[in-house]
Amino acid sequence: MCLIHYKFINKQKALGMLSEESVVDDYAKKQFVYADSQNAREALNFAVKVHREMQGRSPLWGWPEKLDLAWCYAELSVLEESEGNAKLAGDYMSQAQQLLRELGLKDSSESHIRQLLAQRAVSSNQTSSVEPR
Repeated sequence: MCLIHYKFINKQKALGMLSEESVVDDYAKKQFVYADSQNAREALNFAVKVHREMQGRSPLWGWPEKLDLAWCYAELSVLEESEGNAKLAGDYMSQAQQLLRELGLKDSSESHIRQLLAQRAVSSNQTSSVEPR
C-alpha cells in the first residue's frame, strides 16, 4: 500500500511540474512577442531554467517539452542578436539547432529556424487575445 501511495505522490508532483513548465513557457513566449527585450530575455531564461529542471526530474518530460525548450533558445538567439550580442546569439541558436535535430527536424539550419519563428509570431498575433503595446 505504501508503494502505491508513493507512486501516486510522484505522479502528482510530475503533473504539477508539467503544469508549471507549461505556464512559464507560455508566459515567456508571450513576453517574446509583446514585451520589451529585457522582460522577454528574463522570461525566456527562466523558462529555460524550468525546462532544464523538469528534464532531469520528471518522468513526464518528453518531446513536446524538448520542443518548447528549443524554441526558447531560438527566441533568445533572436533577442541577443537584436541587442548586438552575436556570440551569445550563436550559442543559443546552436542549442536550438541541436535540440531540433534530436527531435528529427530535417532542416535545422538557422535560416529555417528563423523562418519558423516568424511563422509562429504571425500565428501568435492572429490567435492571441492579448493586445500588443
